[in-house]
Amino acid sequence: MEPLLASAEAIFSLVGIAAIGFFALHRKIISQDMLKTLSTVAIELSLPFYVFANLTLNFRPESSPGWWRLPLWWMLFAALTFPLSLAAGRLFSKDIRREASLSVYLYNPTFVAMAVISGIFGGDSPYIADLFLFTMFTIMFQFNIYPVFFQEKGAGTLPNIRTFDWKKIFNPLIKATFVALLFRLSGADAYLPKVVFTIAKQVGSMASPLIMLIFGGYVYLDMQHAGKIHYLDVFKYVAIKNVLLPLATLGLLYLAHPNYNVALLLLLSAAAPMLSTVPIFVERFHGDVEIANQFLVGSFVLSILSIPLMVMLLNRIYP
Repeated sequence: MEPLLASAEAIFSLVGIAAIGFFALHRKIISQDMLKTLSTVAIELSLPFYVFANLTLNFRPESSPGWWRLPLWWMLFAALTFPLSLAAGRLFSKDIRREASLSVYLYNPTFVAMAVISGIFGGDSPYIADLFLFTMFTIMFQFNIYPVFFQEKGAGTLPNIRTFDWKKIFNPLIKATFVALLFRLSGADAYLPKVVFTIAKQVGSMASPLIMLIFGGYVYLDMQHAGKIHYLDVFKYVAIKNVLLPLATLGLLYLAHPNYNVALLLLLSAAAPMLSTVPIFVERFHGDVEIANQFLVGSFVLSILSIPLMVMLLNRIYP
């Protein structure tokens, strides 16, 4: 019961911070232009510092000889869920099929999982270092794969390498990950002054609250043009995204039974709500932004209940 309550509290805290961001925009404490600035600070400054501090302090390669397999596990997850997402989109009407498939496929890779792990195992848990290694390629992948779902030739057509967003491939997060690994594997981190880690941790600690404040602010802006709520489509989506996909993952984990850290990361990836930038991706291709926003809010709200339940079921498999 303790992991259930801890994970529920962790998810609820994220939603609570997002609610504060919603209120701040509603009361004009934060402007729309400030959201863009805060987003840049969080993603390009605060989060890389957090990754660097966490990996250099908590990553122990000597006690985790298979750490290099973690990104490969993520690649396997991404490969398996791609056709499943396309198939799930077929359950929706043709006019929102692409939006539904994309919303099932792209998930929040870091902050929700980080909150759950911190809530259950503590902020210095080695599972957080595992999470950053597991998800080190997600940003470069997600920001380059989404056009695939809007190809004129049909979803699933692979993009041309010339269309890749190279700035997203060599993003600050992956640079921080590689620098931290270089320091940790070479032992050079032992020569860094303590103040370096103190600064990195303090700057990095702002990342999660900033991201959720920004998320709440964008939800407020989107609700100004929410339109009609499509209850049936939202219910169908959250049933697939928040329930069926993680349950199917639990079934595979029961059969394959990888190490617990891998199983935890795979389950949290399957159970995580959709990526908050999906509505922006949809808007770039003139898709249905309203339904994408409704999917986003629905998946986040239901995750308060669904993720703790899935973690509880995982602990039944790994007593």
